[in-house]
Amino acid sequence: MNGKVVLVKSSRDHRTPPTAMRGWIEVREKSDATPVVAVVVEFPQMFTSAAHHRTFPLDDDAIGRLLASESNGTFQFTIDDELR
Repeated sequence: MNGKVVLVKSSRDHRTPPTAMRGWIEVREKSDATPVVAVVVEFPQMFTSAAHHRTFPLDDDAIGRLLASESNGTFQFTIDDELR
């Protein structure tokens, strides 16, 4: 799953169609614990903000929703925050 493409949307975006960003799944293996799974989105440089990225750590329920969203090798994930 590490590196797989994810379409990330915000539940706060009520536009039609909603804005989405391309992100990826990041899995970090730890020797003494279960792997940490996150969705990472990179935001490009804009006129009023510097380029940056955000990492959304996933709990077991979020991982289940992510896996259930898979279609043709890509995933979708909706965050409960602004997409910025």
